[in-house]
Amino acid sequence: MEVTPKKLPPALQLALVGVVVLGLVALALWSRPPERGADLPQVQLVRLDGTPVRLQSGKPTVLVVWATWCTYCQRQLPEFEEVARQHPGIHFAFVNDGEPASLVRQFHDARGFSQAVVYQDALRTVAMALRVNGYPSNFFYDAKGRLVGEVRGYMSPEQLRAALVQLN
Repeated sequence: MEVTPKKLPPALQLALVGVVVLGLVALALWSRPPERGADLPQVQLVRLDGTPVRLQSGKPTVLVVWATWCTYCQRQLPEFEEVARQHPGIHFAFVNDGEPASLVRQFHDARGFSQAVVYQDALRTVAMALRVNGYPSNFFYDAKGRLVGEVRGYMSPEQLRAALVQLN
C-alpha cells in the first residue's frame, strides 16, 4: 500500500508563504550589520620591537591594513613610506592583519621602513573593527581621530597626496 502525502489547501499554502516573506522582510528591516566606528580604532597593537601600543589621535593619521603576501601591498607600502618622509606631521600606521611577527619583521627589514610605523595585529582587531575585506585598505583620520576618508585597494602616490589634503 502506497501512502501519498496530503496537499495543503492553496489558501493555506499562500498563507504560509506570506508568513515567511513577512518574516524575512521584518528581519531585513530590523537587523543591521555591525556599525563600523568613525573614530580611530582604540585597540591593542604590537610594534615590531614587541612593545604593546594603542593608536593615538593628536595628529592626522593614515592607517593601512595590509598583508605580506598581497602584491598590491608590496607595491603600495614602499610608495607610502616615501610620501611619509615628505609629510612628517602625518602619522603613517601600517597595520599587518594577523600574520606572524617574524614574517612581518622580515617584510619590514627587506624594505627599510623608517618613517611609517609597522604594527602587528595578531588578533585582527583593526580589520574587524574597520570591516576590512581586502588589502590594502587605507583609512584617513584627522588630528581628532575622526575618519575623513577611506580607499579600499591600491592607491598610487598621486592618489595618496590628493587624499592627504582631506586631513588638513
